[in-house]
Amino acid sequence: MAKLGTAGLVFVTVFAGLLWCVHGQLEARTLFSQWKHEHNRRYKTDDEERARFATFQDNLLKIEKLNAEYSGTEFATNQFADMSGDEFRSKILMRPLPPPQHPRERYLRADGEVNDLPEAYNWVDHGAVTPIKDQGSAGSCWAFSTIENLEGQWFLAKHPLTNLSVEQVVDCDDNTDPKTGNADCGVFGGWPYLAFQYIKRVGGIEKEEDYPYCSGLGGEKGTCFPCPAPAYNASMCGPAVSYCNETESCGFRLDKSKFIPGLQVTDWAAIDTNETTIAVQLMKIGPLSVALNAVLLQFYHRGVFEPHFCDPKSLDHAVLLTGWGVEKTIFGEKKPYWIIKNSWGKKWGMDGYFYIKRGVGQCGINTQVATAILQKT
Repeated sequence: MAKLGTAGLVFVTVFAGLLWCVHGQLEARTLFSQWKHEHNRRYKTDDEERARFATFQDNLLKIEKLNAEYSGTEFATNQFADMSGDEFRSKILMRPLPPPQHPRERYLRADGEVNDLPEAYNWVDHGAVTPIKDQGSAGSCWAFSTIENLEGQWFLAKHPLTNLSVEQVVDCDDNTDPKTGNADCGVFGGWPYLAFQYIKRVGGIEKEEDYPYCSGLGGEKGTCFPCPAPAYNASMCGPAVSYCNETESCGFRLDKSKFIPGLQVTDWAAIDTNETTIAVQLMKIGPLSVALNAVLLQFYHRGVFEPHFCDPKSLDHAVLLTGWGVEKTIFGEKKPYWIIKNSWGKKWGMDGYFYIKRGVGQCGINTQVATAILQKT
C-alpha cells in the first residue's frame, strides 16, 4: 500500500476540517431555520439575518460549553438565541447594582428555632400564583416581581387570584431612594421595595385587563411607547427614551376609578438574608419578590442552577420566589433549591420557572427579598 507523504497528510487533514466546517454550518443553518419558525422570528434585511445567524452559531458553541461545564443544569436555545450576551444584558436585564441595605427595623426574622419546615413547598400548588408572564424586550422585570408578590398577597387575603397591572407600575412609578441612589426607571429597571411605596402613595392598582402590558412587545401588535413617569429621575436612571407617545403614557391611561376596591398597600418589609428565615417567611407570608445576578440564565433550560461564580453584589434581575425543594442526585446526594417564577414567557426554562441552589446565597438570591403589606379587609 502506498504511503501518504507529508503534503498528502496535510491535504487530508485540511479537507477533513473543511468537511467538518461545512457539516457544522449546514447543521447550524437547519437549527436556525427551525428556531426562526418556532419563535416566529423575521428579519428586515439579509444583512441582519446573516449577523443574527452568526450570533446564533456563537451561542450554540456557548450552550455546548455550558452543558459540558455544568452537569446538573441543562442549557438550550430559546427566544434569546440570536442575542449576544451584551445585547441580552442591555435589553432584558437591568443595570447591575449592589443590593441596598435597609434600616434594621425593616427586616423580618424567624422567631426561635426552626425544626419543622417541610422538605418541599410551593405556593403554585396552593393557588397563590398567576400564570407565567413575558416582559418581552423591556427591562421591566422589577415591575413583574412587584405585581406578582401583590397578586399573591391579595389572594392570601381571601380574594380571587387576579392578574394586576404591570404596565401601571412601569408607566407611573417614579419613586427614588436618595440614601442608596436607587430609582424606579420604567423600562430601564427598578426595585420592588420602591414600587411597593409607589402603590401605597398612589392608592391602589388596576387590573391587567384595564391597563394591559404593552411596553415590552417589541413592535408587535399592541406595542406602546409610554413617556417616562412624571418625576423620572434622569440622573439616577439615565437618559429617557428618545421617542414616546403622550397618549400611551401614565397621565392618559391611569384611571384611579378602576383601582381594585380594598386593595391597598400600607407598608412593605424586607426579609433577613438567612435562607432558613426566608423559607419560614415564604411559607408564612406567601410568594416573595427577590433579585439576583442573572447573566448566566440566558440559555437556562432545566435543572438546579448553580454557576461556579456569579456576583451576589451585582443584581440585574427581579423575579418571584414561590417555593423550594430538594433534588436527589444519581449519587444519592441531596441538592436543595429555590423555585423561581421568571417573567420571560413559558418557552423559557421549565415552563417559565427555574431552580436555583438554596442555602449558599447563590447569585445574591437572598440579598433583596421583600413583600408588600396590605391593608386588612
